[in-house]
Amino acid sequence: MTREEKYLGRIILKTKFYEADKQSYEDLFTKIMQNQDSNFKQVKPQGRLGDGKCDGFNEKTGDYFQVYAPEDLNGNETVMLSKMNSSIVGLLEFWKERNFEVKKFNYVVKDDYKNVYPLIYTNAKKIAVKYKVECEIILCKDIEDIFMSLEEDKMIYVLGGMIPIADNISNFEYDTMNDVVNHLKERKARNILEKIPSNPNFDNKIIFNSLSEVISEFLNIGQRQNFAINDFFQLNSKFIKEDLREIFSTLYEEGKEFIPKSETKNDEIFQYIVEKSSPNEKQSTYDAIFVLIAYYFEYCDIFETPN
Repeated sequence: MTREEKYLGRIILKTKFYEADKQSYEDLFTKIMQNQDSNFKQVKPQGRLGDGKCDGFNEKTGDYFQVYAPEDLNGNETVMLSKMNSSIVGLLEFWKERNFEVKKFNYVVKDDYKNVYPLIYTNAKKIAVKYKVECEIILCKDIEDIFMSLEEDKMIYVLGGMIPIADNISNFEYDTMNDVVNHLKERKARNILEKIPSNPNFDNKIIFNSLSEVISEFLNIGQRQNFAINDFFQLNSKFIKEDLREIFSTLYEEGKEFIPKSETKNDEIFQYIVEKSSPNEKQSTYDAIFVLIAYYFEYCDIFETPN
């Protein structure tokens, strides 16, 4: 796997973290752990017994994992500490009673790369001393590190089947483009005024938005098919072009609000738009999406325009 593919895989994973609810986050974590550790076992809740306050474990190492993925981590410090304490009590009661040795309690927190309050770490130390077990807080960045250490085929499996490669973008198929457009038209769009630049400069805009070389390559290759997308618009209703402008503008605004600040935020927004635009994970579908994104990027409907 090339450096560029690994980078894009990382961006795709981060986007999946942001979008995940509790169950999908737990499933994604489990998928990564099972591919990293053949001895990792997922726990399925069983009636009134529940899951023994454990979402997965490695019996050989004595590692036990509990996932905490609230909708909003901010302001939930007291709740989080309470859940953390009840989790370790319930876990020890359930598993030790059944002759399983618990050596380490891993509290897996969906922090969306924002980190957690210091009291969470001090509470982990209290738990370690009180119950004589190791206790570790595992955040998104830690799961990402595990993911990045996986073999190529396992990384691709975790992400759902493929990592798009810019060099593989081919001329889009009109039927596929129609599928993408129909999928996008199902989304609600905000009423965003069109901004028409006097002299748009594609390369300057890429630099201005601090987009990586990996993402820039998708945009540049997509732009080369402008002639084809213009033909597509001419063959369809005049309203399609405007509808898509509003939809892509809305997706961009959503991405800005949804994705936390980081050095790679704009790359993550790009991937967020790709994910929301895709009805499936076929290469031909991604080809069509990259051409559309490049078109609306050039005409300044998505991402910021240099002054």
